[in-house]
Amino acid sequence: MAIESIKPLRGGDDTSRLDGMLESLLELCMNEGAHAFEVIACRDLSFVERPAAMQDVPDGERSIFWPVPRFPRDSIEDALGLYRKAVVFAVRAGAAQSRIDAMRTIYDIASRVESACFYGGYYLAIGLAAGNCKEVFCAEEKKCQALTVGKACLHPLRSRPSLEACGLDPAAIAAEVGWDDYEPGAFLIGMVFVG
Repeated sequence: MAIESIKPLRGGDDTSRLDGMLESLLELCMNEGAHAFEVIACRDLSFVERPAAMQDVPDGERSIFWPVPRFPRDSIEDALGLYRKAVVFAVRAGAAQSRIDAMRTIYDIASRVESACFYGGYYLAIGLAAGNCKEVFCAEEKKCQALTVGKACLHPLRSRPSLEACGLDPAAIAAEVGWDDYEPGAFLIGMVFVG
């Protein structure tokens, strides 16, 4: 599949351009090993209720890369709600591949789709994966390096936040797109917000 760079439009409606991009992204998901893939509208996203107050983080676990409670938190719901469309894809873990291999596939698909968006002119695409990236990329490490003051992520170009970490409900997303065989832990979902 060839993805050609498209110059950003200066005003106007880019619905047909976005539709063409989404179609090529679904093909990319299929080629990269996704078992299921769909395009969804972002206005109907289902978020899990969060506790109103966050616990203060102990000094030894504070990160310079993540705001501690003394800083105001931006709303992830508001940020993701600014997108019109997202590509959702799923990989099954089971006899054919382990959960870790399925998670690695989700991370790879999210990365490739996000890159295709960038090179297609959608520079603000955001990819989300399934599960904890430490489990996939840094299982041998005692602690996530990004949570250590003064240290950066060991895999910044491959790791992605998970749907669950952003407050999205994978079961509700699976129900919305009609994936009746969704089973937590065995049916891993990734997502890329496109435009």
